[in-house]
Amino acid sequence: MIWKKLTSPRVFGHGITMNANPYEELLEYYRETSYLEGANSILGWDQETYMPPGGVQDRALQMATIAAMIHRRTVSNELTSLLKRVKDGGLDGRSGAVYREINRGHRLARALPEEYVRELKKTTSIAQQAWAKARSDHDFASFSPHLSRIIELKKREAEYIGYEDTPYDALLDGFEPNTRTSYVTRIFHDLREKLVPIVKKITTSGVEIEDSFLRRDFPIQKQREVLTDLVTDMGYDLEHGRMDVVTHPFSTGTPRDVRITTRFDEKNIKPALFACIHEAGHALYEQGFLEEHYNTPLGEPVSTSIHESQSRFWENIVGRSLPYWRRNLPTVKRAFGNLDDVTPEMFHKAVNKVEPSYIRVEADEVTYNLHVMLRFEIETEMMDGKIETDEIPQVWNDKFEKYLGIEPPNDALGCLQDIHWSFGYIGYFPTYTLGNLYSAQFTESMISQIGELDHKVESGDLSTVLGWLRKNIHNHGKYYTADELVERITGGPLSENAFISYVKRKYTDIYGITL
Repeated sequence: MIWKKLTSPRVFGHGITMNANPYEELLEYYRETSYLEGANSILGWDQETYMPPGGVQDRALQMATIAAMIHRRTVSNELTSLLKRVKDGGLDGRSGAVYREINRGHRLARALPEEYVRELKKTTSIAQQAWAKARSDHDFASFSPHLSRIIELKKREAEYIGYEDTPYDALLDGFEPNTRTSYVTRIFHDLREKLVPIVKKITTSGVEIEDSFLRRDFPIQKQREVLTDLVTDMGYDLEHGRMDVVTHPFSTGTPRDVRITTRFDEKNIKPALFACIHEAGHALYEQGFLEEHYNTPLGEPVSTSIHESQSRFWENIVGRSLPYWRRNLPTVKRAFGNLDDVTPEMFHKAVNKVEPSYIRVEADEVTYNLHVMLRFEIETEMMDGKIETDEIPQVWNDKFEKYLGIEPPNDALGCLQDIHWSFGYIGYFPTYTLGNLYSAQFTESMISQIGELDHKVESGDLSTVLGWLRKNIHNHGKYYTADELVERITGGPLSENAFISYVKRKYTDIYGITL
């Protein structure tokens, strides 16, 4: 950081008085905005966990008001002036990265009218409650008007921001900076060409994997206790986090208060198990920023796909590995007392069973990306005006049958299963698959530097694994862009090759067939 004194002090909104140079003024201004964003994230968490249903209208107005305040600060002339003064004063590596990211946010926010920001936040807050009820009732029609309004607003957003080829570019950029629809289309094409034959070989192999023991009686309180132990073993700090129950799992908060959520099924241990590990992976990223950079861009995730690379690494590469279950199955057995006939090898195969399924978050690694590709296609078609909202259930079912060979029996298992559209998160879904590719590529580099991952996982040495992630990914925040980060860590650009190699090795062993 740069420390210089000015001739006159600056008094900041929370009562702190200091002498500061323009860069320090910029950081302080950004911190105050970040505090508002943190408050809104906790209000959103409360809305999904404990808020009574009758509070939705007030909460929508509260969150819309704070969103407008954030927007006002992000587009202000004061920030424009600060950014100019910082740029004129010269930038080094860290201050350059901070300037780049704050200026980017400032530029994008200035494209959006405040009334639009307020309307979007109010609309999505109400839509989240409508989605939850529609999903519970298996009734897309009741959610459709809310989604229509969201799509209308997101089309306006794309026009405000501007784009080169398609409106979807503008929305994708919000989650994956500098990424274009054409790039994702190419990556997905290359992945699909290699992945589909693997899916076909496995599903037509005739190999049957026993997994019925995953659907025995698993009392929810016991699940909660076991899963709390598992996520704390990963390194998740419960002094700065908590775990709660929601309809659709997510994580949110601030570096000192990162909250994860899950959903339980007392007749199936698998959903909560991997949702917890996945969300804890997200939380570990948030808890891994350097404290000196909290509430600055250097204490924020690079992109959504890099965030997803962390959750998918822990969920799949670690959490679905045989060494993990050699170490942790005894703990699960002691908790429930009904798995004495199950070996680690059996459990490992069961949680990796490949079969077409309806729910994305519960899908196996091999078919998972097909779920994402389907959603990507629908989102781009929505934004291009090629499909109307009321057509989505049928379009979804047709594409689902094309990609996975099965048709959802109802909307809850189909187009209503994900919460993202009710949040207005159009452009988010591709980051799940990009995250899978990043996770495999990062893992190859990790192994080359710290040695075999399997031994560390089975011995319980997860601190070394987390330490590598902290040093190479978490601690940098947004210092590097996603492209720069993957090049720095792996020596090359993002590719599907590492993921395909990982899948072939793993599932050749599980199914005993050549892939």
